Amino acid sequence: MTTGTSIVTKQETYSGYEILVATVGPIKTNPDEPENLQTHHATKISIWFDGKEVRGASEAPSMLFVSREDAAEFGFEIGRMIVTQRRKSAAFKRIVRTSELFKLPRLLFRY
Repeated sequence: MTTGTSIVTKQETYSGYEILVATVGPIKTNPDEPENLQTHHATKISIWFDGKEVRGASEAPSMLFVSREDAAEFGFEIGRMIVTQRRKSAAFKRIVRTSELFKLPRLLFRY
């Protein structure tokens, strides 16, 4: 009943980042029980920007999914959350650097 396991990769652009979601399956859920025909799918997410993979932004959730579509949709949701968090973090760092630049001249002319 189970066909061979395959990997399917889908891509989505979100806020200038590329989200790649690879789904693997069907994988036999209990391989040591030959009579058990249950299968699942797994997913791996990677985030890309300007043609380069963003270091530290890959994710491989340990969740098991009934269908490939569920695994892919969950992967894209996680990918969007990662991109949103990175953008917020980058914006915060720019604000801190800008405020430091404005503090520097004040420190030089304080005395």
